[in-house]
Amino acid sequence: PAGADRLLMFAFNASDQAIVIIRISADQDLTDQYDMLEKYLQRPLQRLEGVARVELEGVQPREVRVLVDPNRLAAYGVDVRSLRTLLEASNFSVSAGEITENGARLTVRPIGEFNDLQDVRDILISPGVRVGDVAKIELVAPELPVGRRMDGRPAVGIDVFKTTEGNVVDVADRVIAAVNEARKIPQLQGIQILVVENQAEGIRQSLRELRNAGIVGAVLSFTMLLFFLRHLPTTLIVSLAVPASLLVTLGAMYFLGFSLNILTMMGMLLAVGMLVDNSVVITESIFRHRQLNPGRPLEATLAGVKEVGVATLAGTFSTTIVFLPLVFGEKNQMSIFLVHVAVPIVVAMLASLVVAQTLIPMLAARMSPPPPVAAGSWFGRLQDRYIRSLDWALGHRKVMALVTLLILLSPVPLFMLKVAKVDPFPQEASRTLMLAYHLDGSYPLPQVEQAVRRVEAYLEANKEKYEIETFYSVWENDGANTRLYLKPKGEARI
Repeated sequence: PAGADRLLMFAFNASDQAIVIIRISADQDLTDQYDMLEKYLQRPLQRLEGVARVELEGVQPREVRVLVDPNRLAAYGVDVRSLRTLLEASNFSVSAGEITENGARLTVRPIGEFNDLQDVRDILISPGVRVGDVAKIELVAPELPVGRRMDGRPAVGIDVFKTTEGNVVDVADRVIAAVNEARKIPQLQGIQILVVENQAEGIRQSLRELRNAGIVGAVLSFTMLLFFLRHLPTTLIVSLAVPASLLVTLGAMYFLGFSLNILTMMGMLLAVGMLVDNSVVITESIFRHRQLNPGRPLEATLAGVKEVGVATLAGTFSTTIVFLPLVFGEKNQMSIFLVHVAVPIVVAMLASLVVAQTLIPMLAARMSPPPPVAAGSWFGRLQDRYIRSLDWALGHRKVMALVTLLILLSPVPLFMLKVAKVDPFPQEASRTLMLAYHLDGSYPLPQVEQAVRRVEAYLEANKEKYEIETFYSVWENDGANTRLYLKPKGEARI
């Protein structure tokens, strides 16, 4: 708009999110323990490989506070703005260059930093007047604009962020190991260090669930193939398309710069069920020609592949072309994520087409075909019913066209009546809950803290009822929130 004079743009990156969130609580107030926490926790974590930065929240380094006396300022004729400029200019650390003498190079750096409070008091304002004459100098802990407490005790927080190229799991494991070592330090005894969020655990859990789902899906797919093909060697040949295609997909992902993450693994798992389609069609056609021409297996194999080659090509392209707009189309919030699903599916489907027209025929030509279906068997009867149904459908084309149209239009009323909910990012069940306080204005911190304490008292009294493992509260002048960490999923009853 014409009236907009500033435009702020932010690029999202995974490293913008903390990979490990640590909360620290103790019976005593930790807000003035910055030096100890920085020395034994923040700095050791910052030195770890793959860690970009470590943010210490709820505690700040002590500051030098200069409290001027107005009466003394007036008596000595000191301007407060000049005093501020003098203080800013008196505390510095700069390089004054280098001096080369007798082949040696010496770096010159004037020492202008304050070492103690007396250095501040001794700064000369004017002849005979020093800062200590007109002001009181103190080293105090700054007043924090935010209050924090964990399980009703004073608390601070540590957020650990990884570098862009760092691996989340590796970096998080190193951080957890360093935290465990810090718990043994004598200076940190009596302080509770709790890791409330670890992205590595979530990634491992998701990968375990994907792995289990993939194994179950592969077993079910193999069982279904064996059920319909009725021939173990044929089933093994067809199933070979799955690992072969997935290996090609992994190689393509490596050269395309895609990592093995939850989204790419989801794409490969979605493709597992479709990878055998081409192999099933081609194998069935080969063995049908083998039964018609049993004495010439190579010629029958070539004839079987040639007969359905165009059909498998069209079927594969009609499936993969659906995902191409996600890969080459306009980038938006959804496509940025879904491209990691689409690329493995497209590559795996194309690989399965190549495998089905090369490797599968080579193996099928060198083994005996399955026996023909017996006329009186249950599978033979199933085939007869399918043929009769197909004959009826081909003989009543207008009816089938109307049925097809009604099936295609059937979802429309659901969206028009808003029966089907549209939510691109649905909330999932989580063991971490956020309890937000809606304040009707801005209040002093102690007054907001009283409201937080009332809620915390209720949570503490109902910890077992709601299966709360710990809770962490943060409050400001105009808002507050309490994060509830429930018991792990394996221990939960509700």
